[in-house]
Amino acid sequence: MDLATIKKYPSQISTAFKRFPLASAMAFFTFIALVTNTEFARFGNDHFTRLFLWLAIYPIAAILVALATSLVQESRKSTNARPQAIASGTWFLLSIALVAGLPLDDDPFYFGCTVTLVYLIATFAVFLGPFWKQPNENGFWNFLQKNIKSAIIAILVSAILLGAIEGLVLGFAELFDSDPGETIYLYIFYFCASVVVPILYFSGIPSIDECTEETPALNKFASSTIRFLFIPVLAIGILLFYAYIIKFIVLWDMPDEGTVSAFVSGFIIYLIALIIAMHPMRLSAEQTTEKKLLKIFPAACIPLVVLMSIDVMHIFIQECLSPEIIWVITINIYFYIIIAILLKEKIQRKSRYIAIAFCALFFITTISPLNAQNITDLVGATKIENAPTQQSNTKTTSVKEDTTAAFDSFEADISNSDIISFIIPEGAKEVAILDHYFDKSEFEYRGDTITFRITLSEDDENAADSSAAKPSAADSAKTKSKVYSFYTTKQELNDSLESITTDHAAIGIKELHTSQWSETGRSLRIKGLLFTE
Repeated sequence: MDLATIKKYPSQISTAFKRFPLASAMAFFTFIALVTNTEFARFGNDHFTRLFLWLAIYPIAAILVALATSLVQESRKSTNARPQAIASGTWFLLSIALVAGLPLDDDPFYFGCTVTLVYLIATFAVFLGPFWKQPNENGFWNFLQKNIKSAIIAILVSAILLGAIEGLVLGFAELFDSDPGETIYLYIFYFCASVVVPILYFSGIPSIDECTEETPALNKFASSTIRFLFIPVLAIGILLFYAYIIKFIVLWDMPDEGTVSAFVSGFIIYLIALIIAMHPMRLSAEQTTEKKLLKIFPAACIPLVVLMSIDVMHIFIQECLSPEIIWVITINIYFYIIIAILLKEKIQRKSRYIAIAFCALFFITTISPLNAQNITDLVGATKIENAPTQQSNTKTTSVKEDTTAAFDSFEADISNSDIISFIIPEGAKEVAILDHYFDKSEFEYRGDTITFRITLSEDDENAADSSAAKPSAADSAKTKSKVYSFYTTKQELNDSLESITTDHAAIGIKELHTSQWSETGRSLRIKGLLFTE
């Protein structure tokens, strides 16, 4: 960074205030909100809970909404204040409605998903909104590249300023033998993070005209890095996945449930980022190797997404239906959509449709009436309702089937979301996070009692792994395990049980769901903490 660049900063910062007045004002309001929440949080007053929550979710999204609206108006050469008032006012009213309507003693999942969706849409709007009417992605790519550079510079300068100011405060405190308290350092961090970073970032945002008129181009370093580092990594990764697919076909064996899905998900995200970075290479008039690879890579990843589908089916068969499984299925569907968009040559603005598909699927699976939780509950209720009907058709069959026909279904759903911490049982020395769907062989109903067991490996006491798979003789010789058996009653489950205790172990329950809709059809999931001696 030369002296001429540094001299431009004051004028650039003043221009940022003029160019993005409301977004700049919201940056200062964010600082005030952070300080307010910190000050009043000391008193632990429950009466201000909703105000604290509103101050936590409103300001940053308000910055994004105001910034996106200003950029869209700039692209349209409009100075009308009405769009800014409508967009910012809508988020202001929506945020108040969300906080006012939130049951504080209920699961805040849908509230969090709604706020997350607002943040996602606002972020996408900042980068895609100004170029919505452009015939290609040239302006978007230039804008994205320059914004990343501006954000990095803003963070680095703010970090240096933060260290300098806190160093001065500490130095003067030592010189004058005074103690300003730890809070002052926290507030300095708040100011640098919520005011200095955004303002410096705003000052480096390029004009929309500059982005649309400039031809996308990569510098030599970026081109070499993509050509000799990122492309080979992607190619080798695809080949390794193909080798695994051959192994899977030959042995018909998969690793632990979800492992393949996790690797494929990370790989597809890497593919999207690389294709966006290689956009200038797509514009080349020459038929370069990189340009050909841009067409090959998405098609080459189809078998990987199919492999993920097989893994998802394996999980679905092994476990009972849950929101998590539905979300993984949705991600898998999204990857098919991404590949279709990338392969369709006629789609010139691919980033737009990738973002729209993501927001749409996020809305459907988390907030809409067809969200994952509602589908899970509906399927579970249908199983329970259909069980008596199916059983009534077996009255004229054998005595064993008559026993099934007389079966009483049961379901319990416990959510202790208001519990912040659990009381540590006496004698407990280890604690592990527990989040497990129990296999049918790991638990059973005996009249009014449900019994289940959890197996922990001594080599990894911190892992709450209660897999029902039996280890081989060789593995058993190397790895010992501890089995903890628990039991509780249906009455205790209906009374919102908070913990289950057995010899040498206890479970602090955060969430528990169990149901039995037939003599062989049953499910159990527990989330919480496992305490062991």
